[in-house]
Amino acid sequence: MHEHPPKRPRRSRRGRRSPSWILLGGGVVVVLVLAVVIAYAATVFIDDGTGTGTADRPGDDGPREVVDLGEPGTIGQWRTTVDGIGTASTYTNEFTEERAHGEFALVDVTVENTGNEPGYFDSSAISLVDDEGNIHESSTTIEDDALFLEQLDPGDRASGTAVVDVPEGTEIAEVRVKDTAPPHALLVVRVEGG
Repeated sequence: MHEHPPKRPRRSRRGRRSPSWILLGGGVVVVLVLAVVIAYAATVFIDDGTGTGTADRPGDDGPREVVDLGEPGTIGQWRTTVDGIGTASTYTNEFTEERAHGEFALVDVTVENTGNEPGYFDSSAISLVDDEGNIHESSTTIEDDALFLEQLDPGDRASGTAVVDVPEGTEIAEVRVKDTAPPHALLVVRVEGG
C-alpha cells in the first residue's frame, strides 16, 4: 500500500489582500487628497471674470472704510495714507532694472502702527482697481522703499512704494489696502479722475 504524505491545510483567502488591491486603495486616497487641495486652491485663486485672475478673495466682505487720495484711513492696527500714484516704464536700483509688461503704477504709501504690539506691513496688501473694474496686485520687489515685510512697533511710521504692473494707459479708479487679520477689513482709496 502506498501512503501519501499528509496534505497541507489550505489557507483561506479571506482577509488576505493582494498587493494590487492595497496599491489601488492607496491611489484612491491620493486622488481624493489632490481633489480637496485643487478645490481649495480654486476657491482662493478663482478668476472673477475680469481676465485678471485676481478676484476679490474670501474675506474682502469685511468692514470697509472709504477715503480719498491723500487722506488717512484705518484697517486693523494700520493707519494708512496713499500719498500719490506715479507711473514708470522701468523700476531700478543699483543692482537690477525691472521692465514693465505695460507700465508700472508706483503707489506712494505711508503707514503707522496704531496698535499695541509690533506688526508687519507688506506692500502685497495693496491692489489697484482700474476704471473697468479689473484688479491689479502689487509685485514684490526687494527695494529699500518697497515696504517689503516692514516691521513696525506701536507708534512707528514708515513710507514706501508699492509697485504694480498694469497695461499701458490704465486709468486707476481706486487703491485697495487689505488687512490680512480677521475681520479682514478693507481700506478703499478713491482716485480722482480714475
